[in-house]
Amino acid sequence: MGKTLGAIALHRALKSERTVIVCPVVAQGVWRREFAKWLPAARVGDIDDGAQVVITTYDKLKDPKAANILHQRRTGAGRLHRLQAWSPTLLILDEAQYIKSPSAARTRAMWKLAAAADFKLLLSGTPAHSPLDWWSQFRVVAPHEPAFRQTYQEYKQSTMILQQGPNGAYPLRGKGGAYLTQKDGWEKVVKAMAPYVHAVSKDVLGLPEPIVTEVPIELSAKERKAYTQMETMLRADLPDLTEANANIILTQIMRLTQIAAGHVTNENGDSIVIGSSKVDAAMELLEEREDEKVAIACRFRQDIASLKLALDKAGRPYRVIDGSTAGGARTRAEDWFQNEEHNGVMLLNYQAGGVAITLSKASTIIMFTLTNSVIQWEQMISRVHRIGTTTNVQILYLISEQTQDEIMLPALQRGASAVDMARLLLKYLNRVDGGVK
Repeated sequence: MGKTLGAIALHRALKSERTVIVCPVVAQGVWRREFAKWLPAARVGDIDDGAQVVITTYDKLKDPKAANILHQRRTGAGRLHRLQAWSPTLLILDEAQYIKSPSAARTRAMWKLAAAADFKLLLSGTPAHSPLDWWSQFRVVAPHEPAFRQTYQEYKQSTMILQQGPNGAYPLRGKGGAYLTQKDGWEKVVKAMAPYVHAVSKDVLGLPEPIVTEVPIELSAKERKAYTQMETMLRADLPDLTEANANIILTQIMRLTQIAAGHVTNENGDSIVIGSSKVDAAMELLEEREDEKVAIACRFRQDIASLKLALDKAGRPYRVIDGSTAGGARTRAEDWFQNEEHNGVMLLNYQAGGVAITLSKASTIIMFTLTNSVIQWEQMISRVHRIGTTTNVQILYLISEQTQDEIMLPALQRGASAVDMARLLLKYLNRVDGGVK
């Protein structure tokens, strides 16, 4: 069972008449669909409708200091108070990494809601960046444990992180940029969490191993010229007589990733297409899989725009899940991909399409552009390599030759942190004659 079905089973086992599910906006349709499939007798709706199950989102329950009733209704503060008064039997927080920050309004709102609920279940497939992330989440499930009764500053400074400086107020970091932990404190906190945690690694699912292939892409002359200019001079001349520039290194790194995909954002904020090397390669791979369902992972809006034009020209059916896709359309796109017979393509944006969606019917996922986040990268692959997968899914990486694509992929595969990734890319840029030192 996946996390969602497991949670539904718990709702049923508790015979809960008042269950609240809080999730990201993009996951609402998934929860409604899964309840309809596995427990259709459950009344899913709103409190006023006599519902057993209320599905809402983190942003709707933020708890700002509302100045008046109208503002409360508009912001959702009133909704939080109503759900507290409802006294849920079961509170389910999906994608629980959303409440890792103790200062966030949505985190404080979830603490309040959790205090009104009998049982709390947190679900997440996203690993914590730091042991500091644990505190906010375990204030929900184990607020009575000594480690989590502390204030955040006490937890951070006295229990978890090695401190330095005259007053011991500055956290100590290692070479990779991660906080250095106090061994005794870390072990004490892990022991305190153990009774409340059930972690399942992907290995136990017995999924067929994916087939991973790197597809080298040779940039066109125009793409190579723009890449070299951006690499060495932090600017590039573009076909429409405008230019792309980068005032800081992080912008330069992003521009280079764009150019390696055949486009770049110019000085006016417009996306300018430079070439089609990656798009052509993607279409060739799709042509080889003319009878199969394929997903394509994209980082930039222009990636999706260029692929849509190519798919229209080829007459290949497709759907898009990106930041502009509404919840209902997202659910319909997933159902289209999973349940209908066709050779369709699903175009996915990392942020919007990397969570709360199952694409186990895909034979292949093409990683058109790479993200610099290991978590986003792993989540995207997990859309196709997950429960329900019965064949060896192909993972195809489009790697533009002699670009930072060749640096990013190995770093992602070995689980490099964001700090490590940035350091590797800076080191790469420093090797370029005339580049930034």
